[in-house]
Amino acid sequence: MTVDYAVGGATTRAVNGVSFEVAPGEALGVLGESGCGKTTTALAILGILPKTARVGGRIRFRGRDLFSLSEREIQKARGFEISMIFQEPAMMLSPVKRAGDQVAEVIRAHSRKNWRACRTDALARLAEVGFQSAARVYSSYPHQLSGGERQRVAIAQALACRPALVIADEPTASLDLTTQAEILDLLRDLKEHLGIALLVISHDPGVLAKLAARVMVMQSGELVEEGTREQVLDRPQNAYTCSLLGARAEPALSATKRPLRHEEPLVSVRGLSKRYQQRRRLTTFGIQALDHVDLEIPYGSTVALMGESGSGKSTLARCLARLLQPDAGEIRFAGRDLLRMPRRELAAVRRKIQLIFQDSAQALNPRFSAAEVVSEPLDIQALGTKAERRARALELMEQVGLSAAWAGRSPFQFSGGQRQRLAIARALTLQPSLLVLDEALTGLDRPIHEEIIDLLVELQAAHGLTYLYISHDLKLVERLADEVVVMHKGRIVERGGTAELFRGPSHPHTQAPISARLGMEPALPRRV
Repeated sequence: MTVDYAVGGATTRAVNGVSFEVAPGEALGVLGESGCGKTTTALAILGILPKTARVGGRIRFRGRDLFSLSEREIQKARGFEISMIFQEPAMMLSPVKRAGDQVAEVIRAHSRKNWRACRTDALARLAEVGFQSAARVYSSYPHQLSGGERQRVAIAQALACRPALVIADEPTASLDLTTQAEILDLLRDLKEHLGIALLVISHDPGVLAKLAARVMVMQSGELVEEGTREQVLDRPQNAYTCSLLGARAEPALSATKRPLRHEEPLVSVRGLSKRYQQRRRLTTFGIQALDHVDLEIPYGSTVALMGESGSGKSTLARCLARLLQPDAGEIRFAGRDLLRMPRRELAAVRRKIQLIFQDSAQALNPRFSAAEVVSEPLDIQALGTKAERRARALELMEQVGLSAAWAGRSPFQFSGGQRQRLAIARALTLQPSLLVLDEALTGLDRPIHEEIIDLLVELQAAHGLTYLYISHDLKLVERLADEVVVMHKGRIVERGGTAELFRGPSHPHTQAPISARLGMEPALPRRV
């Protein structure tokens, strides 16, 4: 198979002569960096590439040539025989429909069941992917769910009709390690008991080690290595594969992070509470997202905020950035009360607080070019000339690993990992004092993790930046954070220095993800 994109009169080859097979009931993993063609390959199978794409070669499913099917026939196959778990569920779920109805719609489209039966099946699918309160999730809109919860709704949607082949594109990238392990176990059980075949796309070798029997590695649109899980992950022969796997043997950071000495912290939170009101049929009920949270973030430090999906991490981040109004409590930034500050003063202070969202595709304007996305904060603040703003945008793109030659591309012409880097560049334009990274490295492969972490450490050392880093990735937390704070059901249940807390966690919700990580990581390759 080949895939070419026509952009601005030029042609770019995204997939170059890739050939592979997936047997019934088999799990095949695809490993590679962002932009290597993994997702393009998956979208070509479903026939949902953009109109600028030209696909060559042959794709056969159960003996049928997919290129020869009519649009009606391929639509019938999507969701029923072949389904896909997308990397960014926020872009795939309708914001105006309840989450459960969107699962039920898939069942309804491919069966003769009435709506009540479809709703019952949808509730069962939601419970199957780990929701303890499937009814609550069913009646919620996507924006009322956390990133991990939206990802699980997308998984339930893909599994709704028990398809023969499920294409899972980074299916656990948004989930904490405990939930990630549960979802991987679920996918593995479904494959074994229902005979479902899996094509698993991931930049994380640990995910493929747990799910895939065979693994193929892609680089720059080409297949560079293929074999059994043990052959590829334990005894790689290709230099590029060795570099991907070797990135897991992460060296200590060269920079030493030392918080700047100040009499008071940069951020001080006291008794912060936030409750969401939701309505289900004729009943109104509340969800306590934050429950009397106390937090301090010293100048120039990195504080990591951990917790399972729905624990209140993102709500806390949005309250700090004043995107949400808390119900009670106090937030002080550089000694000033953010909650009682006049609007004009608040507008100036908010330039110093920037938030990088978990779903980069949802946060970037699809009508802007990449350069316009990065320079937009400067445009809003009217800082510098137009030429200076563009030069600053191109400089930041290069700093986060994006070529300045891509400045004219739309955000949706980038891979998921590249879009995340674009979001990081955008957040740095106003030279903030506090950078809140809400799963900002989610979806990035390990080599890119290295580059972004080094960049964040360099910026922190040079400009005294302070980070609140929200993540479920223990490796990244361990490497980047000075202090770790663990949340559960809107409360802080444990905190401490990174090394000390990881060595001897006391709370069960800290112990669980550490145990899950030990079960997720395959041994390092023997040949690196």
